[in-house]
Amino acid sequence: MPGAVYLRGDAVTLRTVEHEDIAFLHEMLNNPALWRGFGAPGPRSEAEIERRFEKQNGGEAFLICHDDRPVGRVRLVDIDRDWGNAELTCYVAPDAQRRGFATEACRLVIGYGFDHLPVNRLTARVFDSNRASRELAETLGFEHEGRLREHVFHDGTYRDLHQYGLIESDWRAVDP
Repeated sequence: MPGAVYLRGDAVTLRTVEHEDIAFLHEMLNNPALWRGFGAPGPRSEAEIERRFEKQNGGEAFLICHDDRPVGRVRLVDIDRDWGNAELTCYVAPDAQRRGFATEACRLVIGYGFDHLPVNRLTARVFDSNRASRELAETLGFEHEGRLREHVFHDGTYRDLHQYGLIESDWRAVDP
């Protein structure tokens, strides 16, 4: 059973990520349909995921659940409380994609970040080939700020990375 409910939407709940979720995280981070899109550095054992658990799942990391079943993870990472910015990351299991879960989970986390953290700007970085995540960023109101050409070596090739940004005042104008 996933952790405590922290945020609730219409179709998803965002819960704390607990040690009992390591098997789910292990399965997702090693799923080729996912890691090719978000740039996992290589295969990760369950022991590796457990070793990095606190760093990667503490603070503003949430398990995305639908009907009490984990379907993904959403996080605010690299939070710079002095400069007021953070990066949004999200993935949803392949069998739960295209159902609005990522959009709703990200909206909940964006609202949480702007309402409860000293954050004024969020970024999202997306591989050129990850059209679904690029569309998600745009749907959420992120502005395309540029392309870093051949910025990341991943899955055997250099890939372009798109940078998106969202400022709190722009978010409030659309989603008060």
